[in-house]
Amino acid sequence: MKYWFDLIIRSLGSRLYIGIFLAFISALSGVALLMLSGWFITATAITGIAVSAGVIVLFDMYMPGSGIRFFALSRTVGRYAERIYNHDSILRLISVYRLTLFKGLSTLPINQLRATNDSEWLGKLTADLDALDSVLLSYIIPPIVAGLLVITLTFFMSFFWFDLAILLGAFLLLCVVCSIRFTILKTKQYGMLTAGLLNECRAHIIEHLQGGFELQSMGLMQQHENKISTRLKTFYNIQQTLNSNIANIQLFLDLILAVTMAVIIYIGLHAVNANLIEGPIAIMLVMLILGVSEVLQNTPTQFGTWGRTRYCANRLADLTHASNIQEHTTTLDSLNKIDVNIRQNPRVPISHDKTISFTLSDKQLLNIQGRSGSGKSTIAKLLIGTESTNQNNAITVNADIPLNLINSDDWYSAVCYLEQDNTILAGTLGYNLALGIQTISEQEIWSVLKMVELFDWANALPEGLNAWLGEGGGKVSGGQARRIGLARLLLRNPELAILDEPFNGIDDQMATRIWHNILPWVNARMLVLLTHEQPNYLNTVNEAIEACLDSV
Repeated sequence: MKYWFDLIIRSLGSRLYIGIFLAFISALSGVALLMLSGWFITATAITGIAVSAGVIVLFDMYMPGSGIRFFALSRTVGRYAERIYNHDSILRLISVYRLTLFKGLSTLPINQLRATNDSEWLGKLTADLDALDSVLLSYIIPPIVAGLLVITLTFFMSFFWFDLAILLGAFLLLCVVCSIRFTILKTKQYGMLTAGLLNECRAHIIEHLQGGFELQSMGLMQQHENKISTRLKTFYNIQQTLNSNIANIQLFLDLILAVTMAVIIYIGLHAVNANLIEGPIAIMLVMLILGVSEVLQNTPTQFGTWGRTRYCANRLADLTHASNIQEHTTTLDSLNKIDVNIRQNPRVPISHDKTISFTLSDKQLLNIQGRSGSGKSTIAKLLIGTESTNQNNAITVNADIPLNLINSDDWYSAVCYLEQDNTILAGTLGYNLALGIQTISEQEIWSVLKMVELFDWANALPEGLNAWLGEGGGKVSGGQARRIGLARLLLRNPELAILDEPFNGIDDQMATRIWHNILPWVNARMLVLLTHEQPNYLNTVNEAIEACLDSV
């Protein structure tokens, strides 16, 4: 939580203090309006009684009347200004939260990013971020405003009754501190549990919806639903316990404030009878307690979310610190050589029988062959860095640099990977091709489209490169999607390219033609080609080396 408190103070600067001041003015005006109204009504009543008794009394009704109008207006204007100003501050903070978070994520290694499933990311990037709104609106502004309000009113009442003002002020400040502390103590654990269970339930429900067809066909739908229902029931029970604790603390605080008011009424009556203070001042004291109680009674509700917010804040803080990972890494100026040694890898079966070793030099092609499940994609992920290396899976770059010690930004800029699955983003054809490239001309894009035999198709589209491809590439065929992915890779200039079944879904004749078109690009860099068997088009490549992952 400290990280987010510091971030808010640094980001908002003077806006934080202005927002607190506006909230303080609004709260002070509300309490002052009650106090002055109580004093004015009581003073007017006493004056009326005195006049009825024939006593001549001088009473200025215009000054307190003007004060009442002033505080009523300042309360309305202050509250309106505070809501607008602090709402704007929240919007600014949301942008800061997101920028800070995504800046950290951009430096996080891909293997760590992919270690978290999509439903988990959904929770972190939506619900967890929303929970951070409470830091400013519940944990910073309200307690500071309550403390300033009590101190200000204590100072004001000390002019009328110093001893009582000091005692009452100290007691109210103690109520503020104790209510915050006690609420956090009694709700933190349940809040963290509800946040964790909510994320689990969200993940289970998403998996249930995504795998509904398989669950239904295997007759496991009801069993999976029962598991989700059990988790939801546990969540609701803990949430009910949390709400019950908050309600009990709220009741206890209201009881203390009610007893305090009763004591002040008794003391006020006694003081008036003893001529220590005047009747209107006694009523003003009662109104003070009533107004402060209205401010303090929201404390349990505000801090009842502390556990959930802390859970979410800690999860997000870990992501924002991701940039620190790069501090002890080695920069990569150029890529000349890669040495790979793999043994005892559970996803590469043949590595249990023998060590898989190969060396890839500049402008050299390696064709890794093997049937499905032999571990081709695993080797590709080890090379690209999406799976962590260890003693059994050692990859050394330029003869002496372990892959896991290379700065991830440098490595990702030096390599490109065409996965088995076609990845088409919801966007235009041009957007999908030029994704992540800072500067590129349309001529380069059309040239690459010609290489993958998509030129005529793209040229025939009414909107050309601005044609919308649909969600997940729904408007293109599998073969077209594959060639778009290949074209996206060809537009880059990596030192190492990894192609996993690059012509999957494309007929042999077209694959041979496209390979011939991209051959100059292939010969200019290191290339790892993953196939089930040796393709015919490899005869056109010189100095190609092969590695087979199939057991004999």
